[in-house]
Amino acid sequence: MNSIDIQSLSIDTLVSLIAQGQLTSEQVTEHYIAEIKAINPKINALVRQADFDELRAQAKAADEAVKNGESLGRLHGIPLSIKDMCKVKGFNCTLGTLGLKDFVADTDATIVARLKQEGALILGITNTPELLMAFETDNLLYGRCNHPLDTDYSPGGSSGGEAALIGGGGSPAGMGSDSMGSVRVPSSYCGIAGLKVTQGRLPQTGRVPEEGAGLHVRSASYGPMGRYVDDVALLLDITHGPDGIDPNSPPVLLNNYREVDLAALSVAWYDDNGISTPDAEVKAAIAKAADKLGGKTKSCEWARPDCLDQVEALALETIAFGADAGRSWANGAKLLGTKENSPLFDAFLTAAQSCDISLTEMRGRLRTWDKYNFTMNAFSEKYDITLCPVTPTTAFKHTESSKNIRQFTYTMAYSLTGQPVATVNIGNDSRGFPIGIQIVGRLWCEHQVLAVAKYLENTLGGYQLTRKSLEKAS
Repeated sequence: MNSIDIQSLSIDTLVSLIAQGQLTSEQVTEHYIAEIKAINPKINALVRQADFDELRAQAKAADEAVKNGESLGRLHGIPLSIKDMCKVKGFNCTLGTLGLKDFVADTDATIVARLKQEGALILGITNTPELLMAFETDNLLYGRCNHPLDTDYSPGGSSGGEAALIGGGGSPAGMGSDSMGSVRVPSSYCGIAGLKVTQGRLPQTGRVPEEGAGLHVRSASYGPMGRYVDDVALLLDITHGPDGIDPNSPPVLLNNYREVDLAALSVAWYDDNGISTPDAEVKAAIAKAADKLGGKTKSCEWARPDCLDQVEALALETIAFGADAGRSWANGAKLLGTKENSPLFDAFLTAAQSCDISLTEMRGRLRTWDKYNFTMNAFSEKYDITLCPVTPTTAFKHTESSKNIRQFTYTMAYSLTGQPVATVNIGNDSRGFPIGIQIVGRLWCEHQVLAVAKYLENTLGGYQLTRKSLEKAS
């Protein structure tokens, strides 16, 4: 048993070993408790830890269930982490804002309940920027989250804590959320796998502080994150489907990604969206991925949608900024009881002042958004899969995310459409930081997206962070 490398194994493999008695939940849990104690003081990713003695008791009970021959769940005895925007019973859930510092969830979000039903143990809650409104992770309640490779750098946001904890070895997988790129950007920066699901695939029931996302309901969703594509696919399979509460989550079949024939897929790829040009190393990595995939698919050609020039106005100004100079966001923070904003949130509010439009113009933009989606869906009718950068660069230093917000238009483009997008590591830059890729599919076609992500993971390396890498954060 002592020779088993827990850190390198997929969740499916860990569960299988636990069920066979070759490994115990206690061993797995102790491994991640030890990793958290080693790395979390450096990266500040897990901001609300479980009672570790209680967690050990839960793991022991999971092992007793194996000995007693009881029915085991698909996550039996596996510890997971959850982003601080999702209700987990008994935990403070805050969105990183001071007004919610004393809020304790009395119920589980639907997706958390489904994870627990399959035997998952909850390690704790991971760090976010205030109200999730930044592409890096810092707030006045918990402080800054650092990249596991270098504490001078950010893991991105808003699921930065989740990505840093998983990438740094402190959790095997967990749940984040994505509106403008909040799963994809941190997953790319930290070298892990992540998935923005088709809008509505996962029920939103249990968001903090309330389920209704207003205008954001068309772009915001939970998203699984993990070291490996198999881990992400497993969490998706467990958590997807309507719960009878969220009216925006329809009953749509989730197909098996392991049964996808890559040779039947038509692929498009582009390395520049015409808004923000990537670094040479990022462009080279995308081209290499396209070349690798081109040898396995029906076709793979350079092509990009011709409506990407609309992304900034529609996604950034209309959805993110709210088109009202940020007033709705500022008022929302006050309604939660927040009297002092973090510098990151104030920087967002300042940027949002650039867009203050009339109701008439807003209605026009919503019509343009619909036309944009028709154009993008027509592109996807021609190409099953689209490959493109996540961002033009790898991870950046703290406080730099707001200096060039246009770099995130690559992810925003598919937030507008609601399409499923996987992110997986396809290499590293000259500094050793991971380079991710967006794998975009047709609506409700997560199976094709995950199949391509799995192939690129196997071909180009996937999750690479090691304990040796973490020593750089000392």
